[in-house]
Amino acid sequence: MDKKQNRDINRKRQRYLTWDQYFMAVALVSAERSKDPVTQVGACIVNTDNRIVGIGYNGMPNGCSDDDMPWGKNSKDILNTKKLYGSIIQLLHSLTLEH
Repeated sequence: MDKKQNRDINRKRQRYLTWDQYFMAVALVSAERSKDPVTQVGACIVNTDNRIVGIGYNGMPNGCSDDDMPWGKNSKDILNTKKLYGSIIQLLHSLTLEH
């Protein structure tokens, strides 16, 4: 018998995502936006009412072309790696959240 035929359409579903599963799924999908060839990271910021107040991923901030930024991981010159820029972006994001 088909699952749909066993379903009681007059009651709420019993099998659905928990809040944690839902928010993790949003973060995982957000990570797919990353252009980084090595690391894809997504984030989902939630308040105490289980409402999403922010989502993001490891990418360049608005106004910075990801075509102009270095994606390398190893170089003698730190300016030719993504490390320095990633740290600056994380700091700017943290400062933005505080205000």
